[in-house]
Amino acid sequence: MLLRYVREYITLPVISGLVAVLVLALLMEFVFSSAAVRPEEIIISIPEGKTASEINSILQDAGILRAGASLFSVSRDLEGYLFPDTYRFFASSTASVVVEKFIANFKDKGEPLLRRDVRNFQRNLILASLVEKEVLGFEDRKIVAGILIKRLSIGMPLQVDATLCYIKLYANSDVDPSGKRCYPITKADKTVDSSYNTYLYKGLPTGPIANPGQEAILAVLEAKETPYWFYLNDPLTGRTVFSRTLEEHNSARRLYLN
Repeated sequence: MLLRYVREYITLPVISGLVAVLVLALLMEFVFSSAAVRPEEIIISIPEGKTASEINSILQDAGILRAGASLFSVSRDLEGYLFPDTYRFFASSTASVVVEKFIANFKDKGEPLLRRDVRNFQRNLILASLVEKEVLGFEDRKIVAGILIKRLSIGMPLQVDATLCYIKLYANSDVDPSGKRCYPITKADKTVDSSYNTYLYKGLPTGPIANPGQEAILAVLEAKETPYWFYLNDPLTGRTVFSRTLEEHNSARRLYLN
């Protein structure tokens, strides 16, 4: 009936115009319906120094990982390789897709730096994670990296408080974003039997304790030789206080930490 009406009463120019309108309407409907089913894209920034457990929680809370998904279902050895950066992910992504993007970015931005000293690739990645968590400021980080490398060279325990925090907060994928369970560091913390305990065991911890950014990696690669063997952070100002001897260090502890 409609077709007969069109043939009898609508002229060719009108039909052409009508067809054009219909085609345009169909195209618009396709575009909008496609947008409706297209997965939502989420932009998220991962700060330097976050642990794999923290990053996993951030991605879950943002809706990037699909319900029930976890990065640790892909691998338990992600610490240090989830490169901090700004990412675009689709909502409800699989863990394997998310991990693949992180690793690709690490290979693009982190690995080339570490390959400048390829023989010490893993050592430097671990040290970068320690430096990232221990101190702020590029110059101070270079000095602390030099101190840690000196300690390693003579078999002196690294005694890095951040490794104790890692044991207490994240080693079992048990995230405490507030960090309240970390400080104060107690004598008992220093005796916990863990391969991450740099007070109890000499040498490096088993692996990285966080995911360092480019600056921390560069600080290790450009580690600075100094007469210092000890350091601490002034909790009031955040300033790093360096000492040449244990006696100086103990005096600094009494002055800034007691």
